[in-house]
Amino acid sequence: MSIQYLDIQLLLFVNRSLANPAFDVLMPALSLRGYLLVIPFLLALFLKGAYRKSEQEKTSPAAAVRIFLVACVAAYLSGLVEDWMKEAVARVRPCRTIEGIRLMVDCPKSYSIPSGHAISSFSFALPLVYLTREHIALIWRLYPLLLASLIAFSRLYLGVHYPSDVLAGALLGAGIGLTLSMLYQAMATEDFVKKKS
Repeated sequence: MSIQYLDIQLLLFVNRSLANPAFDVLMPALSLRGYLLVIPFLLALFLKGAYRKSEQEKTSPAAAVRIFLVACVAAYLSGLVEDWMKEAVARVRPCRTIEGIRLMVDCPKSYSIPSGHAISSFSFALPLVYLTREHIALIWRLYPLLLASLIAFSRLYLGVHYPSDVLAGALLGAGIGLTLSMLYQAMATEDFVKKKS
């Protein structure tokens, strides 16, 4: 049994077997504008930053802004990786190759792997999860990851990506987001040590 066969069967299960009227409304909305649902988390982050005391006993809204900027840079870099990888692999989308797929949006003209929605969602989410771990409870930090997962899942439901496209995008995005977060944290720690010495 080949990976491509499993990819197709899992896609058809999500695309056809899980089909229902609620998902038919929710999944296109998530795919199109789901990223807007991260705004409540960002507002909470900025409010938390405004009232959080830093090591110098000053309020630190700037820390929240820096975390947001790290997430934006990660999303931008993930877009570059996505474009390069799509052209390098040149995998045709399932909505162009599988007959009878439930296509709920226009089939994009670009190649399939990695899923752009998955790579950008996870690259943006990881800094929000990783860099806020000392200030925001775990239950709330899982929200950006849940949102990224739902956006990625919507691409399967809509019939425009294979599961491996979404998995590749999620792993690449998470890797980019985590790497930038760790680099940012290392630089911030080094700056703090220099100021104290």
